[in-house]
Amino acid sequence: MRFLHLADVHLDTPFRGRSESLRKRLREALRQAFRRAVDRALEERVDAVVIAGDLFDGHRLSFRSERFLEAEMHRLCRNGVGVFYATGNHDPGELGSERSRIRWPEGVTIFRDPDPEIVDVTRNGKRVGKVVGAGHATARETRDLSRSFPTPDDESLPWIALLHTQVGGARGSEAHDPYAPSDLTYLRSAGYDYWALGHVHGRQVLSENPAVHYPGNLQGRHPGETGSKGALLVEIPTRGAPQSISFMNLAPVRWAHLRLDGLDGVTHLDGLVRRIAEGWKVERLEDPGEPDTEWIVRVELTGPCDLHRELGRREEVTTLEEELAGALNALDVELRADGLHPAADPAPYLQRQDAVGEALRLLQAILDGGAEDPAASLELAPEDLAGLEDELVAAYIRERVSGGDGELVSRFETGGEG
Repeated sequence: MRFLHLADVHLDTPFRGRSESLRKRLREALRQAFRRAVDRALEERVDAVVIAGDLFDGHRLSFRSERFLEAEMHRLCRNGVGVFYATGNHDPGELGSERSRIRWPEGVTIFRDPDPEIVDVTRNGKRVGKVVGAGHATARETRDLSRSFPTPDDESLPWIALLHTQVGGARGSEAHDPYAPSDLTYLRSAGYDYWALGHVHGRQVLSENPAVHYPGNLQGRHPGETGSKGALLVEIPTRGAPQSISFMNLAPVRWAHLRLDGLDGVTHLDGLVRRIAEGWKVERLEDPGEPDTEWIVRVELTGPCDLHRELGRREEVTTLEEELAGALNALDVELRADGLHPAADPAPYLQRQDAVGEALRLLQAILDGGAEDPAASLELAPEDLAGLEDELVAAYIRERVSGGDGELVSRFETGGEG
């Protein structure tokens, strides 16, 4: 049995907070990634495409996505590829009224409710495997649906379990609501050749034998979803046989982070743009992406910089973002400069016997870990540290005052302006 495993497509994600042109491009990127998945499924002559939930982002479905999805599903089924789709928390079975507009072709099986169904996978009329799937009936499924999956009873055909679930302990699971929670130990003991999972957006292997996989989402949707995105091509010759599993990069748009410090020698806009472009070039040498990859970049600047005051103004940041989009050949650039501080050298002031010297020595003691009680030294009230565990207070304070010595000297030298 040969199949393509994908999950978390999230068609019609609204992408709020982005410009209209960027929202339009990102919505199209989701459809484009799915179209690429169909292309690869046909090229690889798979027997099935399995979709582990959240094919849609919510109850609203655009006409464009409706027509698009119908065409792609017909393309698969006309070529003898079965489609098996289990609903998730974003597209639960209760949203059937919206989905009823879609004219699903024969050959598409949708698992809409928590009771598992067993469906044969065929190739030229011959059975080559079985898919067992269960779906989310509501947007807040709290039961462990995996416990209802039947024990495989066929000793020759591969058995594939299809489920949108949060597996306890999976990397990145804390970023998602714990819907349909399941336990890896149980999944591994359930007797299936492959668990095709969805919900957690980071690609990961939870178990190799038996295989338990998250493919990650098909296309990144925000700055936290960096790296290659796509689907898994899986081949299982017979029941219990070793699997061949390979990742296919399908996302046309990728999100990336670029972090830069050591900008204390940069004194003008051209120099800053050049340094950022150089940093971007180095990053892309390590991870160039595909030849046609489009990028959305978050640039984080930290450390001493003579331009820190200018980059504290929103209009200046906007100007730089626009220049960087062209310099980096990116769809969009988001600049974060909160970590910048003045390049002034505090060393000559540390020996002063006045308020400036006293303040600098206090900051130095806190940064070096020499202050016994940083909170008391800064006269912070309990409400200023609300929500922080005791062991995290000192680290938090050090982070907040980092660069404060340069700022203090800079304000002293300019007479407190700015």
